[in-house]
Amino acid sequence: MDLLDVGLWETVAEVARRKGVTRQSLNERVDRLASEGLIKVRRAGRSKLINIAEFDRVVGEVGDAIKEGAAATRADDGDAEKNPALRDHQARAAQYTADLKFLDLEERLGRLVPVAEVEDAAAKCAEATVRIIDRLPTYADEIAAAVGKDGPAGARAKLKEIVRELRSGIAEAHGELARTAEPMTLEPADFEAGG
Repeated sequence: MDLLDVGLWETVAEVARRKGVTRQSLNERVDRLASEGLIKVRRAGRSKLINIAEFDRVVGEVGDAIKEGAAATRADDGDAEKNPALRDHQARAAQYTADLKFLDLEERLGRLVPVAEVEDAAAKCAEATVRIIDRLPTYADEIAAAVGKDGPAGARAKLKEIVRELRSGIAEAHGELARTAEPMTLEPADFEAGG
């Protein structure tokens, strides 16, 4: 469980209303972002919940909408201490700010990585693994010789030796990929999801 789990979560309908868009269009966008691994979605009965700060950050709309709501409520009533709506807006604004700061910290610590970078790294690892496994036919003569000398037991022993070589090669290739990986730098544009 991370701190966002207890953060500011709202239904897609509430977010759509506040942002002045249709619930259907926001729902489609949320589904797309969730399928791309950019945001988390929760269910509360039939309602779909999203963390507001996480959503705003991904779509590049981080702003003061929650704070503006608190300011508008403050302007409506001069007696702030007795206004429950103001307290609610202020609490929401504080939680929204805390969620944004948590996301920023996770990013700086390298625990928040764009899905595209993870996919790219996984593809490179898979390519390196496949290149090594593709060497397997080159062992045919050695396996045949082991079978000729010691039968099935010789084949098993030779295959175990080959497996150790391939595993070692895969580990080396993945280690080299990790050593040569460029440091990750994130810009706001990395989180933009058009639409």
